Amino acid sequence: MIVGLFAGYVGGIADEILSFITNIFTIVPPFVILILISVSIESGAASVTGVVIGLTSWPWTARSVRAQATSLRNRDHIYIAKISGFSAMKIIVFEILPYVASYVVMAFIIQLASGILQESAISMLGLGPTDTVTLGRMLNWAIMAEAPRIGAWWTFIPAAGIVGFVTFSLYLINIGMDEVFNPKLRS
Repeated sequence: MIVGLFAGYVGGIADEILSFITNIFTIVPPFVILILISVSIESGAASVTGVVIGLTSWPWTARSVRAQATSLRNRDHIYIAKISGFSAMKIIVFEILPYVASYVVMAFIIQLASGILQESAISMLGLGPTDTVTLGRMLNWAIMAEAPRIGAWWTFIPAAGIVGFVTFSLYLINIGMDEVFNPKLRS
């Protein structure tokens, strides 16, 4: 959000540099980075997995926020704020951020669901955190015990169901918030 707001409002060379960095992070798949770091560090800490997921999941939100901030930067109320002597930071926080806040909240919900799925997938492969029990780790234990082959559904269906239920619930919350915040979708 910070990168997108700053790049969109300031423009110029700062926008080009931040957009270049964002595009680099967009090109590299975050799941591949997560696997590579999990294999190379071998710490097995949940905090490392969380930090890597957080550091690799920001580019799409930054690009969208940048686009919205760029369109807002030439509006009349922004010119009035500039004439009034507001600093760039004050304009970003008080004039632009309220317009993109609903999108940021909705993007946070989508990022949260994506993070849950990424952690579950990496743990299911046996590369996730080993210092705590997660749903993906439970799925990994079921796979290692060959539960699907022997028909022990109670070892993997509840964990997979909870992952699916939580992420689906977050997507439904996002759809509901979109109907609230987007006036074109209101009936």
